[in-house]
Amino acid sequence: MSGTKMKRFLNMRVLILSLLCLSFILSIKAFAAQGLSTGELVKSSEVIVSGKVENASCHWCKGTVVTRATVKITEVLAGRLDKKDIIVEYEGGKVGDLELKLTDAVSLTKGEEIILFLRTAESKLAGTVFIIEGQAQGKYTIKNGIASKGGFTLDKNQDVVDNNIPVKDLIAKIRPEGS
Repeated sequence: MSGTKMKRFLNMRVLILSLLCLSFILSIKAFAAQGLSTGELVKSSEVIVSGKVENASCHWCKGTVVTRATVKITEVLAGRLDKKDIIVEYEGGKVGDLELKLTDAVSLTKGEEIILFLRTAESKLAGTVFIIEGQAQGKYTIKNGIASKGGFTLDKNQDVVDNNIPVKDLIAKIRPEGS
């Protein structure tokens, strides 16, 4: 290979490598979500509940892994719900050796005390279930009177997200005075 051809070949490899790196950086940026305020989550949710995760099971369905969790309702904070237990479904989980982890996706663990912002949807498995509004942003884990959330990356509006907030303050934002 002549010197000129070798230079072109190396320049082409550097260009391709640069484009791949840029593509990777842009794809990471694309996964970052916009922060949702508690008010935005309230407006987009059909029902908001506090409760405890009773169990969670993962299933292989239509080319993906789906987790179904049973949540025992402690209190309905907004909306109407006449059930004591609900099914919450989300994509991701582990079936056998196959594990599906999604960026900014929610997960529910048996025994967790939580506050969830929910809406109804058709199950990937069967029937109608609840899904968490705003994915990981719509789930608060309750420990020692503090509501915390995580498992997501924000690109915009980080300052509007209520995190590590006393439960009573979060509930006050969900149910403002007079409502």
